[in-house]
Amino acid sequence: MINYTAYSDNFKDLQWSDFNVERLQINTFPVLEDPYHYNNSFTFRDALLEAVEKHTEKAVFKLLFITPDNIHIHKFYGIAYLEGKIVYVFEIEKTPLFEEWCDTILDEDPDEKTLTSSVYSFKQNSFSSQPVSNLKNITFQEHTGAFINHFIPNQFIAEQLAKEKSDFLAPFIQLDAEIDMKALVQSFMALITEKRLTIHPPNNNEAIYAKFEAEAGYPFPQIIKNYLSLHNGIDRCAIMGAEDIYNEWKQWKDIYDDWTQEELLDTYSTNEGKALLMYTTPYWIPFFDLENGNFLAFDFAPNTKGKAGQIIRYGADQEIGYIEADDLVSFFESLRRSDSEIEDNEWFYIA
Repeated sequence: MINYTAYSDNFKDLQWSDFNVERLQINTFPVLEDPYHYNNSFTFRDALLEAVEKHTEKAVFKLLFITPDNIHIHKFYGIAYLEGKIVYVFEIEKTPLFEEWCDTILDEDPDEKTLTSSVYSFKQNSFSSQPVSNLKNITFQEHTGAFINHFIPNQFIAEQLAKEKSDFLAPFIQLDAEIDMKALVQSFMALITEKRLTIHPPNNNEAIYAKFEAEAGYPFPQIIKNYLSLHNGIDRCAIMGAEDIYNEWKQWKDIYDDWTQEELLDTYSTNEGKALLMYTTPYWIPFFDLENGNFLAFDFAPNTKGKAGQIIRYGADQEIGYIEADDLVSFFESLRRSDSEIEDNEWFYIA
């Protein structure tokens, strides 16, 4: 039977004696053929993750690997944050192959008395490390619960993080955006005619709208429904149809869900005060593909100087949202002007 510890609100108060630490032999290391290969660190990480998942038969959200300093910490330890909000603390058995890998990865002589204890943080797609001494007033074996709690993965506190983000966005949400439909039709059709674009005929998108609402927790905005009554995308053009809009929105929603409010917020960048200083929000709905992970979007959570339905630019190459146009009509009018920055770029037309 594996000795797990359930995560709880008072986890930080637990002591070393509250954890029944067992010894685990890691049998997933391959033979070390090239000690200088650039990929060795990731192979080491993946071997540890694989071994813990096999032993516990549970998904590992994060794994801490703690090295000794031979003064306070004399062994190699692991802390696994597992599905089900449980923690597994274990000592790693020092097999010859494990020691060979450690000597290569840590680049230290384990017999030296001047070793610095480090904590490595492993996830499926990330690798980081820092000296244990960075954690002021928290030590691994004297404040074990607090030490483990310091590195808690987002999955363990998902409800708390979701509430923080929801509370932050709540004052800005404005779903009842309005648009002059007659002006929209005129500007849109004029653009199609002048640029000789080919419209994909509009579809019945109710199934997509229902899927969006189930995922978003709010109705698909009416002004976008009205806009999509004119088309379902444009042939060889950055203007997106309903399904592409939903799919791209969903990918950005997943990023929003995975990140904390602190990670999403960028207080170093500035804009016109019309869009929030955030990397993404679920109230930005992309409709125009700038390529390479960048989009123009409808904004239904504008900043204090903005308005609902404004058009913003955001994406992989943007730290925050930037204002592009006050509304969809003025955006299409800008595309018709010969000096339009968007029209002049090759990604207006998709090959």
